[in-house]
This record gives sequence, structure tokens and C-alpha cells, in this order.
Amino acid sequence: MKQQFNNSGVAKVQSRILALPETLLKNETSAIRQDFLAWMETNFALTTSQKFQLMTMPNELQTNLGLAIANCYEMGQAVQFFKETRSDHDQPDLKDIMIHGAETMAEIDSISMQKTAFVGQLAINIRYKVRM
Repeated sequence: MKQQFNNSGVAKVQSRILALPETLLKNETSAIRQDFLAWMETNFALTTSQKFQLMTMPNELQTNLGLAIANCYEMGQAVQFFKETRSDHDQPDLKDIMIHGAETMAEIDSISMQKTAFVGQLAINIRYKVRM
């Protein structure tokens, strides 16, 4: 079942993934690495606006984000995710999206021992801009 792309929905998807046995976890993380956008569409009931924003995301960011998220899950870590709820004063398509740790997490070789030595967390924060 697809989840809403909000704090609760992301938490449910992450809980499901982190509870998977190793073989199924590998399948899931492979899907994230191979096509991050398709994985998002499979797991989340995205709005038209959210789909557009994902499709217009630079390719390098898509790749790095997919690698970083997959590496987090393989290490048994949830991604720290926070998405503000929108109010009437917010611009729906104007957002600040802050991603911390993606480059570091994307560089971790999924087979090497670097995974166990890494201490840190991938964090994604989405905040809506207010009309002026």
C-alpha cells in the first residue's frame, strides 16, 4: 500500500524496510539505487506537484540521494526526515529542501567495511516558504 509523502508515511515505509530480512532488504536497496524516482512512485502516493519536483531534480542529486538512502537502510539506519505541514500562508511550490550527509552516505561502498565505521545520519528537511 502506498503511503502519503509526509512524516507519518515516510516513517511507515522506513519501518517496513528496516524490518525486512537481509535478502529482501538487498532487493529494496537495489531498487532504490537503480531508479530512485520509480521507487518513490512505488512506495508513495505522490501528488502531481511532488512527481514534477522529483522529475526535475538534477540527475546527480537523484543518484546521490538514492545511494545515500540505500546505504542508510543497509546499515540499519532510518533517514532523519521532516516535512513541514503546509498552512494557508505557504507557497505550495516554494520550498527549502535541506539534505545533510547525502554525499558522505553516497560514497560508502555497500560491500566494504566502511559501513560499520561510519557514524552519522542522513537528514532531509522540507520547509515551505511563506508568502511575503
